[in-house]
Amino acid sequence: MPDQQKSAVKKWGVGVELAADHLGPLRLVAALTEGSDDLTVGVHVIPDRELLNPLINHEEAQQIRQQVAKDVAEVMTRAGLDVERVRAELVEDDQVERGLSESAARLGVDALVVGRRAKRDEDPLVRLGEVTRRLLRRLPVPVVVVPPDFGVDDDRGLGEGPIIVGVDLSEHCNEAAKFAAALAARLDLPLLLAHGSQAFHWGVSYIPTATMERLQNQTREAAGAKLREWAAAQGLGHAEHHVFMGDPAKHLLQVAHAKDAAMVVTGSRMLGPVERLFLSSVSSELAAAANCPVAVVPGG
Repeated sequence: MPDQQKSAVKKWGVGVELAADHLGPLRLVAALTEGSDDLTVGVHVIPDRELLNPLINHEEAQQIRQQVAKDVAEVMTRAGLDVERVRAELVEDDQVERGLSESAARLGVDALVVGRRAKRDEDPLVRLGEVTRRLLRRLPVPVVVVPPDFGVDDDRGLGEGPIIVGVDLSEHCNEAAKFAAALAARLDLPLLLAHGSQAFHWGVSYIPTATMERLQNQTREAAGAKLREWAAAQGLGHAEHHVFMGDPAKHLLQVAHAKDAAMVVTGSRMLGPVERLFLSSVSSELAAAANCPVAVVPGG
């Protein structure tokens, strides 16, 4: 793997929550940066002073900030991050996702790691949480969504399987593939390119079984050939390939579970609010349901 891919990420941003049961993002960054010289910036968003309490004076506000900064730093080191390679950044904003997004751009982080609401193997009504959902719409930099219970005592953390990147062979996934390749090189893990084609929805009941199997095999072979051509053009000829038919989020989740994936990486079509009414976001579905961390990478 080229050296520039091995050193692609040098500064990590992580959204820090002070709740003891939501340290998954910090544990992931600790695992990713172990033994490296990467810098980690923990970003914690607090309400604007006037919004917090109009009666608080400047001195009291400074005392609050100092205490919160101390708490953030302690939480980061407790999660296993190297105290010499971390710093805390407090941001005042009444919208947490805006504070995180603008901080990521201002601080020049190469990736932003955040948590979601749902724990692994948990199926609550709210899985992502509004902050993470809105952050995935902004995508200031690659955003990695982590289950809150990642790396707890009875959980070994990163899976031993590959880094899986879902590719549709469009320009939306080029940057995602680069990010995934760099991560695979960093962790010395295999890279798996997963590419899907649409399943047949027309006249299925009228087509003989043998003919249907032949059509499906031909479709998979054609998709596999296109994937090989795309991978070669991207300099990823070394990667494993997996071709499927049907719903991409469903199949990527199945492959990630079957192969004990360390992470799933996907690009984003950056759907607008109107488009989201009619089209599902594969990246959001994956981030909400996967048992492993999911990285969503903006194109370009």
